[in-house]
Amino acid sequence: MALHKLSGQSAEYVLTRILADAIDQGWVPPDACSVTRFSQHLDSEAQQQYSVITEAGEYFIKRIPDQPGARDRFAAEMKSLLNIIGTRSVDTAIPFGTGVVDGYCYLLLNHLPLAVHGDWYLAGQRIAHLHNHTSEEGYGFQHTTYCGTTALNNQWHSSWADFFVRQRLEPLFKALEAKGEKFTRASLTAEKCYDMLSGHQPAPALLHGDLWSGNIGFVPDLESSRTVVFDPASYFGDAEADLAMTELFGRFPQAFYMGYQKYHDIPAGYQERREIYQLFHLLNHALMFGGHYVQQCRELMKRL
Repeated sequence: MALHKLSGQSAEYVLTRILADAIDQGWVPPDACSVTRFSQHLDSEAQQQYSVITEAGEYFIKRIPDQPGARDRFAAEMKSLLNIIGTRSVDTAIPFGTGVVDGYCYLLLNHLPLAVHGDWYLAGQRIAHLHNHTSEEGYGFQHTTYCGTTALNNQWHSSWADFFVRQRLEPLFKALEAKGEKFTRASLTAEKCYDMLSGHQPAPALLHGDLWSGNIGFVPDLESSRTVVFDPASYFGDAEADLAMTELFGRFPQAFYMGYQKYHDIPAGYQERREIYQLFHLLNHALMFGGHYVQQCRELMKRL
């Protein structure tokens, strides 16, 4: 087994330490400490990801430095995953638990063998079923969630326009300004978005929250394929917000939207609202990564 060095420690050692902690917490059986094989999918200072095969089963591990907010991020991801699992609509990895070992937070999930392509028509149906789960409390979520590293204000609200503009767009404008990215059109854009969403009161649907092609996959099957979503940033909001994200960084195959509309209508006016919802994700990418995303935001704000 090839060993990957992290701060002078092998990846095998790191993974064994994490699994030992999970055993101590009672999340996995003792044989989980017997690692037979692993592979690394992501390696950066910000996050590492591993698939691990043990004598007790297969696991997927995420690991990030234990910095302020890190524990909350993984706890929020767990809560989003559990909410999605509770709908019995679309598959996702089962979260066993999150903890801290040797100055790093980890999230332990069951491992799912994923393929990039599968039954996109069925995928659309599964996401439609997810969106058919609604909340009587309005727009928001019972916990703070994170889109990337950005904490989302999920305080419950009865007005969709208020929620999206005040709790999604405006906080990002302020965060970007604090980093030195001043948008002269910010106030005007917020007002325009509010006007466009005013009176639009969709059912508060359970959203994935970050539904792009990198966060959906398929478990291959002899007859079909199971749709799997991961890395959610869930809240209850306009189902169109998820659809808008599917069209931002490379549109999903047309079969997805055909399957979706079998169980969930796409209302008139979506084409106009789509760019408002995409603006949120572009602003968030500008906050996290800067670069060309800042210019994309400026161009979209000008169109709005």
